[in-house]
Amino acid sequence: MTQAEALFDVHDNVSRVISDLDVPIDDFHDEYGVWGDGDSVFDFESMFRLFLYKEVAGFSQKEVAERVEQWPYLQSRFELDSPPTQQALSHTKRRRFSRPLRQFIQDVAAGIRDVAHEAGISSTELAEGDTNPDPSEVRESRQPLHHYVDNHAPGVIESLLDTVVPAFDTGRAANTKHDDRTVWEHQTLMSLMDTAGTRAAYRSFNKFRSDALHHDTHTRAVKKLGTPSDYQYTFTDYSTTESNRTPVPDWRSIATTVQQQFSDAVEGMLETVKGSETFTEPVVAAIDVTNVPYHVSPWKGDDDIQPDDERVWVNGRPRVPKPEYPEMVNGGKEDSVYEFQYATLTIVGRNAPLVLAIEPVRHNSNWEGDDGDTSTWAEVVDRLLEQARELVDIQLVMADRAFDSHGVFHVLDQKHDVNYLIPKKTDSKRLRADAEKVREDSELKSLVEQDASLYVQDDVAYVDVESDERLRENGYSHDVTFMHVPADRKKWDTSPEREIPYALFVTNRSDEISPMDALGFTNRYSDRWDIEIEYKMITPLVPSIASRDYRMRFFSFVFSCLLYNMWRVTDHSLKVLISEADEHYGRGKHEKRLDTVLPLSDYLASSIVLLFGRGFDPPDAPA
Repeated sequence: MTQAEALFDVHDNVSRVISDLDVPIDDFHDEYGVWGDGDSVFDFESMFRLFLYKEVAGFSQKEVAERVEQWPYLQSRFELDSPPTQQALSHTKRRRFSRPLRQFIQDVAAGIRDVAHEAGISSTELAEGDTNPDPSEVRESRQPLHHYVDNHAPGVIESLLDTVVPAFDTGRAANTKHDDRTVWEHQTLMSLMDTAGTRAAYRSFNKFRSDALHHDTHTRAVKKLGTPSDYQYTFTDYSTTESNRTPVPDWRSIATTVQQQFSDAVEGMLETVKGSETFTEPVVAAIDVTNVPYHVSPWKGDDDIQPDDERVWVNGRPRVPKPEYPEMVNGGKEDSVYEFQYATLTIVGRNAPLVLAIEPVRHNSNWEGDDGDTSTWAEVVDRLLEQARELVDIQLVMADRAFDSHGVFHVLDQKHDVNYLIPKKTDSKRLRADAEKVREDSELKSLVEQDASLYVQDDVAYVDVESDERLRENGYSHDVTFMHVPADRKKWDTSPEREIPYALFVTNRSDEISPMDALGFTNRYSDRWDIEIEYKMITPLVPSIASRDYRMRFFSFVFSCLLYNMWRVTDHSLKVLISEADEHYGRGKHEKRLDTVLPLSDYLASSIVLLFGRGFDPPDAPA
């Protein structure tokens, strides 16, 4: 034990002492130089030192396996290429260590413990980790983050697919040739292609399969999924449909049917996310709207116009609308822009940013005359909250200025009992005067007006003033707080003389908000950018399809949101796995969300590999 005595004079940690010991390993024979059912072969001397460490510290095999994985510097000290599992430790002891060697390890370990105690190191301290490992040890022994992600991502994605796919049920017969999972694999491939229509997916990918899903089968499956099981077609459905086509259910029935299945899928994802310590409720949510272009004009060309066609006057000239033009296509800001529009509610802030709810947006367009319906923003918000609150508790909802309406405020406060933070238009003389006051006073950093009464009048769409029991005398709904704050906080810190752009926010928070509190509270609005980033990732995933059938259109957008969610959940799950394996990685409950470890492009690539690996033949395989 002379070596140990000298080493404990230099080191105060048992793993350092054991790693520096000169051991007579050549005196012992490796009973099985190569072992294991495909497992890694660990160096004989490295395993000897690891078992010596185990005995000195008093660990079980399970505990020492966990410690080596948790503390990567141990891998460096014992020259292990990777952390051995408990099974590897057990196999080594039984198959590679002879009885004399096992006894030798126990005797040496007992001697090292005695020397450690004489050096003033207690049994408890022997089991403690090194609080100050050399940086080079950590750097050399820790598996690169991207390698860890690459190794674990496929398993996480596969597990998530098993959770999500059953939520989308086409209701087809159990003995159908291609099950639902094959259909959704086809839909995934459509989203992964730059030009993605179902026929293009069939031609591009399915030529590698010996038993391919035909694009017509995929189309029929999606239409069946989007049709309510109890839907009863009406005479109107047939009278407004071309004679050679089966009627399409009304858009509201389609949306409700698909939304429920999307919610079921998201619920399964949340079960995965909620199991981690970094997911907290109630959540902060954001609402916004995105558009998917539709590249077909609603107007007939001059050669197609018939003398008895009904004209609609647009910008001073007569136009003839096309029959059977999709009713859910809205006119864009420019005359030649046409688009499907969808609103979403998304978790933002510290939690994983998941899309919780999707709602179609319907606007009456000029080619419809007076026949088209329009979705009010209050109704859109109400339906989004109805879906989302079935899944999580919501504390705060943020939206952009488009949602600045008394109907929206009333729905959020009185029906759903959630706080909101929304930019407000300075649409009254009093609000404009307050805004001017803030700009002119260089000492005034922000202005807060509390306890302002919000009333809902008869002309507010969606809210039935006469029958809504939540409204009180004269249509009073609730109190709000107006907050005038700098639009860019950096400017007023450095140049008080410069004209500063100010923003006006409104909230229904009931507690007192000071001018300084207002600055901090409105600064949370920047979290809403999560939803803007989300749209930049989702819209490229929406397949380019020719179908006018709204079941195909709406489902394509919903499924693209589902793919986005699956990426976010996979990324979250990988972060949890990394934090369990590496004590230096992770965050607290109230710290900012960690950067993405799995880029969306890598997730999509992994998905393709999984699909090819499971159901595709290699390109050079015989047909």
